[in-house]
Amino acid sequence: MVVLNAWPATAAPMELTAAVCPEAPPGMQTFADQVTAWAKWGVLALIGIGAVVSLGSILVGRIFSHPHASRYGAMGVAVVVMVAITYTVILVILDSITGSGCT
Repeated sequence: MVVLNAWPATAAPMELTAAVCPEAPPGMQTFADQVTAWAKWGVLALIGIGAVVSLGSILVGRIFSHPHASRYGAMGVAVVVMVAITYTVILVILDSITGSGCT
């Protein structure tokens, strides 16, 4: 059996921090910020369009008694909600990776 981290039971575990800060190459930060902003707004627009189309499908299905349209619209709303949750989680992960310097 190999023990990778072992310390006495009375010793408190130490916090390990990286000594290397993530930093964009010179002249690259403004381009990276612009591309990230475009991607954020693009995904946000797609989430909004998906929500409107899904809700419209539910409405059309109810008006014209078309159960398939209503069912697909309801699934679309569920997918849009899951994508929105994933979107916020990914943004938090990316922000924690790139950060704003060493902390």
